This record gives sequence, C-alpha cells and structure tokens, in this order.
Amino acid sequence: MKDDVISALLEAAELKVLQFNVHRRREMNYRNRVFPLFYMMTYVKNGSAKLKIRDRIYDIHPGSVIFIPTFLEHDQYKDSDEETEFLWWHFTYKIHNLVDVLPLLQIPYIYPLKNHEKFEAVFDEFMRSTSREGSPLPNVILQKAKSLELLYLLLDNAFEHTDAERSTQPPHSFLSILLRMVTHPEMPLTLKEMAAELHMNPTYVSNHFKELFGKSPIMLHREIKIAKAKSLLEMREWNITEISRMLGFNDIQTFTRLFKTYTGISPGQYRSLFDL
Repeated sequence: MKDDVISALLEAAELKVLQFNVHRRREMNYRNRVFPLFYMMTYVKNGSAKLKIRDRIYDIHPGSVIFIPTFLEHDQYKDSDEETEFLWWHFTYKIHNLVDVLPLLQIPYIYPLKNHEKFEAVFDEFMRSTSREGSPLPNVILQKAKSLELLYLLLDNAFEHTDAERSTQPPHSFLSILLRMVTHPEMPLTLKEMAAELHMNPTYVSNHFKELFGKSPIMLHREIKIAKAKSLLEMREWNITEISRMLGFNDIQTFTRLFKTYTGISPGQYRSLFDL
C-alpha cells in the first residue's frame, strides 16, 4: 500500500524548527519572496491579508493556514490597515537531512484550520518551552514533542483539502525503492537491478527518480550511506572497520575514499571532531 510506504518515510524523517514567532502587523508587503532552504507555515489568528501565487490571489482570513514550500515564489501582503496577528514557523522535515518528505503529502497553499484553539494553545506551550528555566534536557524533549504536535495539528487538517493542482504523487514502486534506501542503506543497489525490478529502461528509471526526488538513485543511495556513516561515527559504539561493513562496503579503503569525497575528511578525522 502506498500509504504504508509514505507513513514509513514520514516516521524516518526528522523535524527541525529553525525560526518561529508571533507577529502583529498593520502593514505587510512581501513581493517575489522565495524560501530556498526551508518551509514556512503561518497561522492567521486575527485580521486578514492576501496571498498571491502565480496568477491566483487567495484571501487570508482568521483561522487560515498558509503553507509555503521551498522555492515557491509568492507575494504576501495586506490591503487594509487593520491589525493582523500571525503565528509562524520555518522548518524542515527530512530524512538524513537529504530526503524531503513533505512533497509527498500534497499540502495545499492555504486551508482552514478546524481545531484552532488547540493549535493556539500548543503553539503557546512550544514558545514557552524554548524560554523556560530549568533543566535543559526536559526542555529539549518538550520542544521536540510540541513541535511534532504542531505539525500533526496542521497536517491533520491539510489532508482534507488536497491541492488539485499538485495532486500527482510518485508511483508506489519508486517510493518503495526510496524507502529501501532509507531503511537499509547497506543493501547493494545498481541501476540495472532497479530497472529489472521495475521492468523499465535503466536510463528512464534514473531520470524519473531524479525528477521525483531531486537526485539519481545511485547518487542519493551514496549520500544516505554517508549520512548514516556520520551518525554511526558520532555514536562511537563501533570502530571504523565495523561501520564500513555495516554499510555494505567490501573494504575499508572504498568506504574511506567515498566518505572523504563527500565530506573532505576521512572517517577517523570526522570522528575526532566529536572527541570530548
């Protein structure tokens, strides 16, 4: 089932909140704005504004959620002098900081939020968790919990308003290959084997995979291996030879050469960065 694969990919992703705040504006005029590195979600608590994407203008009312994906050029502005209150955050939701899973969800650019009182309460708890005094460890855990709760509340409503303009999802077969890379990066992967499994031409498989996920399957598989290697090196539970074997490399020399190609330093030098 495609939904099962998407759920597994979502489970493997990590939510990173980069910035967040509450703003009250009587004037706003953002034109041709683009976010190349992160997503923006804005909840309008009070007041109104306008959102223009391509040739379409959306009216923003209280209770609306605005979702701006990466690289989407848009205008956000006000055409009245009433005060508008925004709750907003910038974030990423990726696997190994490489695979962006949000495009799989077909989130509309603007939609109404049903349980707005719950969302407002959780957003307030999230903001207070970042500034409260006390032990840093419980605060960090609370921040993560509240950030995931915010994302859940926002996405739970979004699924009821799928954007027809962006309703195309990757085929189940390609999603399954992506999931296999993510969950079992140690497994061997060749373009020839992928093409045989999908009953497709190898060149088409590579090109279509790149269209769907931004990189060719071989390139992405290598980058996932390196990302996994970094996390294992930071944990310090295994030596470099063991990590090389765990990731499916035939010898440590091949692992070291590939790791250095992507990071500029050897696995041993990378591990030393985390010496206490």
